[in-house]
Amino acid sequence: MIHLLATDMDGTLLNSQKEFDNEFFEVLQKVLEKEMYFVIASGNQFYHLYNQFLPYSDELYFISENGSFITKGKKELYSFIMDKQDVQTIYNILKQYSEIMPVIGGKEKSYIPQQYLSFKEEIERHYDEYAFIDDIHEIKEGILKFSIHDPQHHVEKYVELIKKELPAHLKIMTSGNEWMDIQHETINKGFGIHFLMNILHLTKEECAVFGDQMNDYELFQNVHYSYAMKNAIQPLKEIAFQVIDSNDESGVTGKIKEILKGEL
Repeated sequence: MIHLLATDMDGTLLNSQKEFDNEFFEVLQKVLEKEMYFVIASGNQFYHLYNQFLPYSDELYFISENGSFITKGKKELYSFIMDKQDVQTIYNILKQYSEIMPVIGGKEKSYIPQQYLSFKEEIERHYDEYAFIDDIHEIKEGILKFSIHDPQHHVEKYVELIKKELPAHLKIMTSGNEWMDIQHETINKGFGIHFLMNILHLTKEECAVFGDQMNDYELFQNVHYSYAMKNAIQPLKEIAFQVIDSNDESGVTGKIKEILKGEL
């Protein structure tokens, strides 16, 4: 029996217009009434995710920043703060590529170099708490993760270029057609779901997850019931328990309704 549901956001739960489908919150209410755990597993900023799920947010678990920050509502359960030297190394590497925008993610805010002011509309689609900075030394809190926005959709090219310069213990991966993430090699959504399974005393067979991108790969590896969207990348489909309707066909909501009826 499924006791925990975990979903990615962009390309998975949200449609191409970044919207919830009409039935989702009604279905979420039923999930919570059955005392099931509902988890948001995303590369996005915590505050952005929290605000998207109001008024239910305090009843939900959040694996934000790809596993770097785990909470129940606003209560912190775990965080991974990057080494200061690693932060400086990544920042120096990314400065070589002025055409792509680095977003430096902390717990309280995300930080963007001042030169990317023209990206403000894109920033506000993903970040509720952010600040523009002139220099990385202005940041006074620990850093969880780097995100990188490429408006030209050449993420695979930049992943290969940047990977060659990163120390072995840091990894870069795609998180969408326009986004990449850099963080410590041991931290990912799979780590996050494993952490929650431990504290909630759940087995792989009691968890179901939904995703579409490479940053969902470890999430899928840690549970038995993994559902890849029709629009997911091929490597994810290959390890999925099942491929379901796309994010524009309400695939997640439809599958959750089936799970609530006992259909896996």
